Amino acid sequence: MKKTAESGMVFIAIITVIEIFAGICAAEDKFLDRDPKPSSYSALCSFYRQEDLPPPVISTATADFRGCNLSTFDFSAFPASFNGMAEFDTSTVWPEEKKLPAGFSPEKMMKKRNFSENTVRKIRKMTKGGRGIFAGIIGRPPLLYHNEYSESIMSYRQHALSPLASRESTAALSIVSGRNNGFAPDIQLYYVSPLSYGKTYGARDMFPESKALKRMLDLNAGLPEGKRIRAILMLYRDYDKAFDGMETLGKAERMAKEQKVSLFSGDDLRQFADYNIIPDKFIHAASPAGNEAMSYEKPSSEWLSAWLFGLYISALHYSPELSKEDFFWLLKHTAAFEKNKKTEEVTAKKTLRPLKMLKILQEMDK
Repeated sequence: MKKTAESGMVFIAIITVIEIFAGICAAEDKFLDRDPKPSSYSALCSFYRQEDLPPPVISTATADFRGCNLSTFDFSAFPASFNGMAEFDTSTVWPEEKKLPAGFSPEKMMKKRNFSENTVRKIRKMTKGGRGIFAGIIGRPPLLYHNEYSESIMSYRQHALSPLASRESTAALSIVSGRNNGFAPDIQLYYVSPLSYGKTYGARDMFPESKALKRMLDLNAGLPEGKRIRAILMLYRDYDKAFDGMETLGKAERMAKEQKVSLFSGDDLRQFADYNIIPDKFIHAASPAGNEAMSYEKPSSEWLSAWLFGLYISALHYSPELSKEDFFWLLKHTAAFEKNKKTEEVTAKKTLRPLKMLKILQEMDK
């Protein structure tokens, strides 16, 4: 009798485990509405000490000072090129001026707009900030209620279980539709954050992105003609290492082509390997900590993809039927080598000239 009872308990336990596993799978199989929490980088600061900084003569190393209190540090021995190694945001606390590198002013740099950002502002005026255009983004959770872009998000579905906002996605969103530095603050966006992780170390599993893309396209198929998604940006990295789920992704991409939806991703950057997409070394972008940040590192693939995507959205203002292929062709054929006004040196790569490209479309639209 005892053995029968024990067997029954084991059977119930097995059934319970199966039910729990089935529940987890079901939860992962549908998009969940969540509110990503702000990501704070202040924890990184506890590892910083004055002696841990690279020698002043070396300014190529990158230090992440976002959210850090550096009031006790002394950077006076560093050259003005110190800005090439420091990443910081509006919450970074700096030491007094005499302990900063000569000519280095974080406050002025946070306010100064560089060449690319001024170009974006001109484009935004020319193209009415993406008004009337619908688009989609698939990526990790952004800081959803950031005042830079929250008004542009008309639909948000989060499948990812991460409770913290992603730095890359938050910055990319502000590049596309940020009020201060975005291409299209008046665009209307659908955003989906899929459950995303690699099945094997060093590889990318594209099944979650493929699934999210298909669902977004299924949604798009049922939308009224004037409110359909025109382009989708997929914010994923290591595209050259991806192999799991690529066949499924290919099917979703063919579905997008049938709907005349242009897809953008880090994969597009291969076409611009011989071009400078953004001529500046730094950009202003929204921070997942809840403020505007400045980055001095080489822009990530997500940020560059977002820049191309935002520019394409702008180009649709003059040419609603413009294909991604024709858009890239125009970008390349309006690019040019740039000359340094001080040194007279010519850049090794051609630099994209988006204003030139848009003016051609503007003339064609007349």
